[in-house]
Amino acid sequence: MMWITKIILFPISLLLSIITAFLTFLFSIGMALLYIIMIICVFVAFGPFFMLYNPKAAIEALIIGFLLSPYRLPMIGATVIAFIEF
Repeated sequence: MMWITKIILFPISLLLSIITAFLTFLFSIGMALLYIIMIICVFVAFGPFFMLYNPKAAIEALIIGFLLSPYRLPMIGATVIAFIEF
């Protein structure tokens, strides 16, 4: 009886494993893109600060860069993927 259950549930388990692998791949691609955007925001922040001495624009760009950094949004995705895997 137990082996019948394993045979029936094997495709579901395989599908969930494939979905988890695909979501992990998408997560890593998204994190790389967010990291690139964060680096651009940081460099944009240094431009107004050093060239024009506009601290307000520099602080805004640094805050946006930090919000898009790998320490904020991607951690939510990592938490969701970890929750799905276990």
